[in-house]
Amino acid sequence: MIVMQSLTILSTILIPGLLFIVMLKRDWLPALRTPIDRGVLLGGKAILGPTKTWLGVVVYTLGGGILGALWGIPFAAGWSNLSGYVAPMFDSPLAAVNGATIGFCYAVAELINSFAKRRLGIAPSAEVTGTWRILQRVIELGHGIRAVAILLLIWRLDVALILISVVLGLTVHALTDVLMHRIRLKHR
Repeated sequence: MIVMQSLTILSTILIPGLLFIVMLKRDWLPALRTPIDRGVLLGGKAILGPTKTWLGVVVYTLGGGILGALWGIPFAAGWSNLSGYVAPMFDSPLAAVNGATIGFCYAVAELINSFAKRRLGIAPSAEVTGTWRILQRVIELGHGIRAVAILLLIWRLDVALILISVVLGLTVHALTDVLMHRIRLKHR
């Protein structure tokens, strides 16, 4: 049951993430592909860079909200026998808001990561070389799920559920990252 609860949490970032990649590749909603930092520089460096656009924030937030609302249906319908399979934050009248908050939290972690990379002089979508590359990959794969884990801790969710969500989230992110590169939806 706890694994299913974890999957309901992860769906609020995984499904919007996949949709986001498709939207980028098909050039859907080009008006939202405006860089958040609008090209403004801080200390001679981009604040976030051209690849951090409003599209990501909107897709993760709205997508998370829609999935949260869907996971909230058993609660809203009074199907208490299904509630154990859904993460506790979706067993609530605020299921959509909670899903949107998870998606937004994930998107903000992406922005914080990009801000840090720009300060370190790492170009968008670039990787450092040498032994620092391993550290960068670990950070890249985990910053979003770590931010969501902090949110789940703030919400006082069961630590076992959070840990399972982190392990599954990192695993799924690593596997989808490999897949996206293999089918050329992403590039390094």
